[in-house]
Amino acid sequence: MSLRLITPPAALAVSLEAARLSARLDGPEADVELRQVIGQHTRDAEHETGRALVQQTFRLTLDAFPPAFRLEHPPILGVEHIKFYDAAGVRQILHPDDYLVDNESEPGYIVPAPGRAWPATQARISAVEVQYSCGYGVDDSTVPDEIKGYILGKVAEHFAPAGTPKSEFLGGLLDRARLYL
Repeated sequence: MSLRLITPPAALAVSLEAARLSARLDGPEADVELRQVIGQHTRDAEHETGRALVQQTFRLTLDAFPPAFRLEHPPILGVEHIKFYDAAGVRQILHPDDYLVDNESEPGYIVPAPGRAWPATQARISAVEVQYSCGYGVDDSTVPDEIKGYILGKVAEHFAPAGTPKSEFLGGLLDRARLYL
């Protein structure tokens, strides 16, 4: 099994304006560093919660069809395609009517549609590919406030004067968003 990020987020999980205010920066002079720091703490928040914050695309590859595909990094926005090599070695695209996407569960799942079964695949590595998008939305406007608060708190700590104590409670902002599996 392999899970690979195909399309990274096109937007930040918090706005530059909010990050500038949190870091107490006046102008856009530090925006390059600010973007980098936001990205670093966004990745930390995604790792800690097991979620995707801003829309991104992943590709899951497997050697055969499992009983159910487990889709990491909820919330799941949609499945772009399921491709597979059939028993004859021909690359096929599974029709969306042949499977159901459970994007309510976290993590999400894909199962065969009622009355359907997964097709036979050629015995080869990476015979099945699922490409799906996940995240709360296309920009920071849909990221939950407690996650934004964590990122902004970490940004403020990064730009705080040397010797400023760090908050031991920031990580608690992620507790409600964490996936406990």
